[in-house]
Amino acid sequence: MKIVLFLIAILLTFTFTSIGQTPNAKIEREVIEFRAAIRNAVKAKDRASLERYFAEGFTHTHASGKVDGKKERIDFFLASEPTIEDVEPEDIRIIVHDKNLATAIGKTSLLFGSEKRTFQWTGVFLKRKGSWQAVATHASLLRN
Repeated sequence: MKIVLFLIAILLTFTFTSIGQTPNAKIEREVIEFRAAIRNAVKAKDRASLERYFAEGFTHTHASGKVDGKKERIDFFLASEPTIEDVEPEDIRIIVHDKNLATAIGKTSLLFGSEKRTFQWTGVFLKRKGSWQAVATHASLLRN
């Protein structure tokens, strides 16, 4: 009898755990795919897509402390300067707050001439009317 109760408890634990993880895994995948769409739009210099991907009121804080709004950030992407959105992150973790809100935390290295610089960054993403948008991002330069 104890074994049966133990097995039922384990089964219920796995059932509730898998039920709880399924929506988060789906949202994590959506956010990673959304970031890839941003990266592709940056590479293609696709202003129209970037305008959709970044929310009104969006802000980005550069490693220098400079803060850009949506227009300045998109202009920066289109200027062909190295940016963390140009390359796949070395490390990324998605924190799902609810079905429409997630935070991505990652690390990306870029070459500036022959100098490698590594950035730790954070992005906050909100799903509105079925589509994800970036609402705020921040990058910090790590000491190599």
